[in-house]
Amino acid sequence: MPTEREQQILNLIRQNPMITQKELAKLLGITRPGVASHISRLIQEGLISGKGYVFPRKKYVTVIGAVNMDIYGIIREPDIILKGSNSGYVKSQLGGIGRNIAANLVELGINTNLITVFGHDANGEIFKNDSVKRGINISYSKQISEVPTSNYVYINDMNGDRVIGVDDMSINNNITPDFLKSRLPGINASNIVIFDTNIPSETIDWLYQNVSVPMIAKSVSVTKVKNLIHDSINLDSLVINGIEGTILTKQQIENVDDARNCAKELYKIFHAQIFLYVDDLGLFTYTADHRKTTLYSKEINVINTNGVGASMAAALTYAKLRNVPFKEANELIVKTGELTMESSESVSENVNSLVSAEK
Repeated sequence: MPTEREQQILNLIRQNPMITQKELAKLLGITRPGVASHISRLIQEGLISGKGYVFPRKKYVTVIGAVNMDIYGIIREPDIILKGSNSGYVKSQLGGIGRNIAANLVELGINTNLITVFGHDANGEIFKNDSVKRGINISYSKQISEVPTSNYVYINDMNGDRVIGVDDMSINNNITPDFLKSRLPGINASNIVIFDTNIPSETIDWLYQNVSVPMIAKSVSVTKVKNLIHDSINLDSLVINGIEGTILTKQQIENVDDARNCAKELYKIFHAQIFLYVDDLGLFTYTADHRKTTLYSKEINVINTNGVGASMAAALTYAKLRNVPFKEANELIVKTGELTMESSESVSENVNSLVSAEK
């Protein structure tokens, strides 16, 4: 029976069988001889074997996107005082669309590689330790000394709706085509690739041109959603919220019919499966063969909408990998989003209750 530390080593090795002992030591924050001792014991127990260490790997997904530290406040009172103090509470937690997608995927039982960049700072160490604990492979990510791990500060009203946000995410400009070129073989060995629009527009264009496996895009913010638009678009699916959808289509969304029309217009732009989620309404899916409206339950208690889109993108990916039928897939995506809305965390600890994880 492996110890907790040995289980962490197994998780990292399963994601990257050729990972070195030096890389393991750096990720785990222990010495290289310490890693060697653990590996020797794992070999003796028959849990790993030989160069490359482990047995044939299962299906896996690669996520390319941002990690950041979320600092958010939720206002307790219905009337917001501008330019003044509002009663509420403030919390900080790991976030970032890419990181949240990856965390949800491992909760759903999917082997996941996360390619991102993070700083040599306290938040970077928190991210690294959390990834090891969760079993997210970050061996293809990069820790950078010159800039801090990105931060996102936002305020929600008492209903969980965003009032304003400020992001400091310049570190993501380091996720360039040159940065990804050496990682392309591993990317194209994935079953599915997911990226978010926190990465530069030129990098998204490079992904369109060079990735040969199905790709899912998760749009991020009204200022970055246009990063998706290029002469040649190579997407299997797009997960996008109503505000971002309106930016691209000019279709205002006031009701269900408006949302359906917006999804249709998005399909015309991307020629990909569209999963449009709209606050207070639900999920509107438009594909070459299907149209589907799945409304949110009226019984949900919305606490925080941050992380909803990431959870839905992860659920969509799970459904594609497991060949979940279309109707059931849409229901799973919505239920995953609802669980996230009802949690103060960006990744609900209850997501894994929705599926039977692959053993």
